[in-house]
Amino acid sequence: MIWPFALIILVFWLLFLRPQQKRKQQEQQMQSTLQPGVEVLTKAGFFGTVVEVRENEIELEISPGTRVRMLKQGIGDVITPKDGFSDDTPVEDRPDFPGDDPKDGPR
Repeated sequence: MIWPFALIILVFWLLFLRPQQKRKQQEQQMQSTLQPGVEVLTKAGFFGTVVEVRENEIELEISPGTRVRMLKQGIGDVITPKDGFSDDTPVEDRPDFPGDDPKDGPR
């Protein structure tokens, strides 16, 4: 009589609790390795660069001169460059920046 109940508990643990514990552990490990200069994606969908790391919070630069302070738990993922090196070019100097180009003339 107790075997079906034990089997249900085992299946519940394998399918729900164990993967959740692994995700939480990976998230805590990622948050502990944050350091200035790392590009991150927040859970709210903002890309930013870590400027300062404190005990429970970090300061992100989401655009040149715009800094926000948020909890470490708000970081969803660390962005790693695909080609192995990071791009230090300011946003305004990148070719895809939608700024005024002197060659285009006035708009």
